[in-house]
This record gives sequence, structure tokens and C-alpha cells, in this order.
Amino acid sequence: MGAVAGGAYLIGLVAMAPAEIVTPRSSNGERQAVGTVWAGERALPGGFGAGWSLMPLTSLGTLSAAERITLRGPDTAASAEALIRPGRLLLRDLEGTASMRLLNAVAPIMPFVCDPVARLDVASLSIRGAPEGAGTITTSPGQCAPSGGGAATAVPALTGGVTATEGGTVVALSAPGASEPVLRARIQADGGLTAEIGAGGVGVIPGVAAPVSFETSL
Repeated sequence: MGAVAGGAYLIGLVAMAPAEIVTPRSSNGERQAVGTVWAGERALPGGFGAGWSLMPLTSLGTLSAAERITLRGPDTAASAEALIRPGRLLLRDLEGTASMRLLNAVAPIMPFVCDPVARLDVASLSIRGAPEGAGTITTSPGQCAPSGGGAATAVPALTGGVTATEGGTVVALSAPGASEPVLRARIQADGGLTAEIGAGGVGVIPGVAAPVSFETSL
């Protein structure tokens, strides 16, 4: 009984530890997260935020650290279940709406800023570990502009989905009637992200005169 009590006490200490343990302060000393390891929120650029709360029973059943993840911000209200273990991060039941400006908040390397709102209905999306993906994503019409400034271009509503291949988890969005996707993003097992604006995006995404790709990490 003493060992059990001691273990429970230790788990309690970790769970109630400040969120800064997992999300340290920025380089200029500003706090990037509030709350605790058990439940907290991290601020993201553009007025967005990502919150989390630990799910103890699901953690035991999946042998993972399970957390309820919420996304909030302009035109954004979405939630998902995250299963975390060494070398593995899987999102399940990702549902809600998200502004495409959220892409710039998590991947500042993106050369454009878009304001359409995406409707998410994704059963699974692997961020790290074995590829896994299933679900649909649709966006409203809107505008895109170069991230460095410039004229905006009207963008039609896009439809797409999440799939898994041997090389990674793939998210692709296409314009109505197009044979090639406007945007395709591939997430590798190590968390590396390769985003491509293909032939379907030429003339749709501002500043893109030919297919282009860029890489970052999640």
C-alpha cells in the first residue's frame, strides 16, 4: 500500500506541475503556456491557442498519455483526442472548424496567408510514428495573399481528406473539377512536414507561378 500511495503522490506532483515544464518560456522570457501538465493552454501567434487536459482512464486503456486537445481563435473551435507515447503522436476524432491562418501559426515558413475556414471531420491523423490517416476536410471560399504582403487572390472552396501511405500521412486539398490538388502535405514518421503546391495550385495561390515545395517540422 505504501508503494501505491507513493506512486499516486508522485503522479499527482507531476500532473500539477506548471505547464512551463513542457512548454518553456520564449527566448525573451515571456510565458508561452498557462496551467499545469494536467490541464493548460499554450498561446499561438495570431490570437490562437491550443489547450489540453489529461484523460486518465483513456490513458490506462491505450497505454499512452491521452489528452483532450482544443483549438481556439479567430474562426476556430475544434477538438481532438491525442495519444502520446515515445516516438508516437496520434490525433483521433478531430472535429470542428479552423481558420487556415492557423497554418501560419504552427508553420511560419508558409509563404502565403489564407483566410478560408476549414471544416474538420478527421477520424485519425498521425503526427509522429507510423502513418495513419482517415477523414475529410472542406474549406469555405476566401482569399490568399503572400505572407510578406501583396495583393490578395480569391480562392474557391476546396475539398480533400486525410489518408495514409507507406511514406507518411497525407493531407490534400483540391479545387472543384481539378485533376491535381492545390495543396498536398505529407507528415513523415519523425514529424517532418513536406508541403507542396502542385499544378492545381498554380494561379490559385498568390505568387505561385510553378509547382513548389517546402519543408519544416511539427
